[in-house]
Amino acid sequence: MQNNRDKTKGSITVFLTFIFVIFMSLITAFIENVRVISSEGYVRMAADSAIEMTFGKYNKELYEEYNLFGYGGYNGIDIVDLEERFSKIVEKNLQTRPDISLSKYSDLYRLQDIECKVDDYHTLYEDEVFLEQISDFLLTSVIDDIENLLSNNKTQKGILDKSELAEVKKYENGEYDEIEEEDENGNKVKKKVDKEEIEKNLEEDEAGGNPLDAIKNLVNTGILSLVCDESKVSDEVIKTDRQSLVLSEIKEDSSSAASFFESILDGVENEVPDTESLLQKCKTSKGMAKVKYMCYADKVFSSYLDKKYKTVHYGLEYLIAGKESDKANLASIVKRLLVIRTAINFIYVSTDPGFQSKSELTADIVAGLIRPLAKGLKYTILMIIAFEEACIDVTALLEGRSVPLIKDKTNFKMRYSDICRCSHSFFKKKAAMYQKGGTGIISGGISYKQYLMIFLFMTSTKKMKMRIADIIQYDLRERYNQTFDFGSCICYAKCSVDYVVPYTYSYTNKNIFGKLKYSKSNRQIGVSYGYVSEVT
Repeated sequence: MQNNRDKTKGSITVFLTFIFVIFMSLITAFIENVRVISSEGYVRMAADSAIEMTFGKYNKELYEEYNLFGYGGYNGIDIVDLEERFSKIVEKNLQTRPDISLSKYSDLYRLQDIECKVDDYHTLYEDEVFLEQISDFLLTSVIDDIENLLSNNKTQKGILDKSELAEVKKYENGEYDEIEEEDENGNKVKKKVDKEEIEKNLEEDEAGGNPLDAIKNLVNTGILSLVCDESKVSDEVIKTDRQSLVLSEIKEDSSSAASFFESILDGVENEVPDTESLLQKCKTSKGMAKVKYMCYADKVFSSYLDKKYKTVHYGLEYLIAGKESDKANLASIVKRLLVIRTAINFIYVSTDPGFQSKSELTADIVAGLIRPLAKGLKYTILMIIAFEEACIDVTALLEGRSVPLIKDKTNFKMRYSDICRCSHSFFKKKAAMYQKGGTGIISGGISYKQYLMIFLFMTSTKKMKMRIADIIQYDLRERYNQTFDFGSCICYAKCSVDYVVPYTYSYTNKNIFGKLKYSKSNRQIGVSYGYVSEVT
């Protein structure tokens, strides 16, 4: 009887022991699970601070000068360096015992096989990234301003006709130095044209000379020297890693007046904006992207009229023309302005009765008996007047003045008697009649900067973006670090940290737990960091 009681007591003890072991297993398993799961928060905190510290070494010159955020881009620093720097900081953050600490620390997680890597990254040169950063510079009113400029700056191309210059070209090439006349017997004979008599008659004409010779001498001095002091123009050379895409250039031929104006008319076809198509582009997503680049460029780059500049004096002009030097870029803009202003001015001179009658008289004197030549000469003389008025307009624009969008009798500066005595000093004197800033005396004016905005909108988005990168890269190389590479600047990175958390029992008796299938937990966390636009 006694033995049965002892066995009962023993069985209860064993039962309670098993219950205790089960409860302790549940509790320790729960604690172990919490330890493993909480390791993610521990590692994530280390990784978050590590990636922030990594990007803390961003390119300060790039940000301070151009408000662009990017890591590296100089001394060969690239994504490999970012990954290495991130890994070192993560390992340092996960140290159980700080280097300067004298006391001991318990290692709760006992992390092993820590491996850091970059899973994805973006550079500043990528379209979406670049646009996101410069979105802070987008002005909502710009689209409306561009639409107004394009709407008001329409030119009637139909009134310009290159065929009218054909006879004039023959005359200037000497094909009309001799004319056929009938002698007393009715036979046709060739007779040389008396040019001395023509010149004498032209001196008495209101033109005061031969307009063809005057314009030829004028343009042979150089287009740029007509509208500004060429000696004060910057000749800074912009060095890039690649040859930039260049817009189609206006190639003027100054061998004769007719050839020169043929090049002007070619420029009208290429450079005068097709306002309808451009207005449609304003309303598209691509048009918005282009406006973002334009707004950004206007804020960080200078133009001919700006006194403050970095390395490149005429940055906005470079975005349009893509030439190697400041001087070449300015010359390209001047040619475009002359083309547009000549076309606009021709609208007025071709309808003004005074210019019509006076040019016809001069053409008759020059043509003499060569009737097919007279019509072409009249047309060319009107083109000369329109071009010389354009020189006044461009001179005014380059002095920071505004000129009327459309010309009429009240605001046209050229007089017919001035056609053969034009020069840069003459254009400068006439240009001074327009006020600086605002629209001046005449309402509805347009400025040099507004024309640049039109030309920029006519430039492709790809070219504009590439040239913005060219200027930034060249400037930072010249002023800070010759190794700077715009395309290598990293502005976003997504990193992951792989690690192993060994279970606690793996540190106890290996004979007991060594045969268990699972002795550790493989874990991974991901973090990311990059530029976030302030635009909401």
